[in-house]
Amino acid sequence: MRLGLLCIVLFASVCLLIRAARVSIAGDYLDPVARITAQDEAFFVNSVIGMVERGDWLTPRYMGRFSFYKPPLFMWISAASARLLGISRFTLRFPLALLCGLAAGLVFLIGARIRSWQAGAAAAVLLISNHLWNVSGAMVLTDALLAAADISAMYWLLGDPSLRSGLAFWGFAASVAGAILTKTVAGALPLVTLGLYWVFAPRGARATFRRAVAVVALAFGLAAPWYGYQLTVHRRWFWTEHVRQEILGFGRGAPPQTTNETHLAFYAKRLLLIDPILLSLLLIALPTLIRAQKKRTAEALLTACWLALLLAAPFAWHYRSVTYLIPPVAPMAIAAACYSPLGKRWNYAVLTVAMVGFVCKVALPQQPWGLSFAETTVQPASAPLATYCESNRGNELIVVDVADDLYASVLPFARLRYAIVSHSMTGGMFSLLDLTGMGISVTVDDFDHLDDRRRSFRDKLREWGVNSDEPIASLVVAADEGELVRLVRSHPSSDFFFPAGYRPQVEAAGLPAHRIVDTGQHCFLLLSREGLSRNVPPAWPCRM
Repeated sequence: MRLGLLCIVLFASVCLLIRAARVSIAGDYLDPVARITAQDEAFFVNSVIGMVERGDWLTPRYMGRFSFYKPPLFMWISAASARLLGISRFTLRFPLALLCGLAAGLVFLIGARIRSWQAGAAAAVLLISNHLWNVSGAMVLTDALLAAADISAMYWLLGDPSLRSGLAFWGFAASVAGAILTKTVAGALPLVTLGLYWVFAPRGARATFRRAVAVVALAFGLAAPWYGYQLTVHRRWFWTEHVRQEILGFGRGAPPQTTNETHLAFYAKRLLLIDPILLSLLLIALPTLIRAQKKRTAEALLTACWLALLLAAPFAWHYRSVTYLIPPVAPMAIAAACYSPLGKRWNYAVLTVAMVGFVCKVALPQQPWGLSFAETTVQPASAPLATYCESNRGNELIVVDVADDLYASVLPFARLRYAIVSHSMTGGMFSLLDLTGMGISVTVDDFDHLDDRRRSFRDKLREWGVNSDEPIASLVVAADEGELVRLVRSHPSSDFFFPAGYRPQVEAAGLPAHRIVDTGQHCFLLLSREGLSRNVPPAWPCRM
């Protein structure tokens, strides 16, 4: 058993670490069906680098402003690695990938406990070969770490459903606390699983009511200090962004969607296209799992409660995201491997199918269900931005229309801003924060007269608890393309990074203070002829 565990952890960790080293930041599709990139990784990596550089670990920031989009446990883990080993895409991702590799080992142990070591190995391979697990587990994102914490919580609960032992009690509570500090509401779902099991399990096979309440209290108690600190020190921003916008807005409100599909069509399509092997094996095993509920064994009840809850949870959130399907992958794999109509023969059959499936996925990486370990990126802007970074210019860089999916924000530029053409001062973002009042989003006119208006922006930032000018004019909003050209003309010492579609307008404008530098068919640089040099090399690698 120990040898099997070691092999699974090593296999899973190697798969994830190869990707962590070879895929650039935000360099893969989180949703391979709709081809939605992992823009959030660049957002979070900017916060992690800020922690390492500034030393303020309790309060995440993005480009100088507070960032309470998600709790910071995964950022702390990533920042600790970068602090010890230096900043690079591998060191940022290394500890998270390793934790996900260990979680695959726990899946093996859970499957072995329920059925056999072959079933455990099959469940682990099904998890490791899942496209979503591979992509998210090798990135600085919340979802795979959340799934790993869920797996840990269920490992302790399955080992001791009554939570009588101190190890299971504290292990379950600590795992749930870690999940909450990774993704607040979704992190509490193992407690809901515990509640469902408590309702349906025989009295002698469940925790006493007092013990169950105690473990819930301990889990919340371990997670509470960070929330208490933010509600005390940064109450206004934290309540607005984390509670009203992220939880109530995206979770229960009417946020903008990435596709026009219904919830059912969105998730069913992705379950089928991203891992048809896992879905087929689960559907075959589902009748046996349902029949097993009549025996009311702890393993069958807990597996069913865990699986049903995590598959139902995405329908409770009004926002649709393929990442919500990452936590259910583990219980799907365990159910598919451990419950079958074929008895012990099924253990070897599922293991064989899982291993053949892994080989097929590696052989066809271009498919939505494929696995790629190549050194690659889906961001065409990453290479020219890295080359520009290596030139070590001291000019500020303004990236137009977020053509880089925020990739530039993880590079060590002298000064970075974004500019967009939009009628919305927040760029169409779903935001309850007063970004215009604080001067985080500014008009072209504001930017042209920034020295005169900086004081009022600074005062507003102070009202929101930000004691820094750094976030001011992070985003410049032009009403139309003519205003965008005026922005370039009025800032001759700034460099600009444009999508290729703006090339005719820029050439027609005749901008003598700048020169066009071709960087490929997708984008181009508009460099100031007044090149400023920096006396120090970039603080971390430009190839992120």
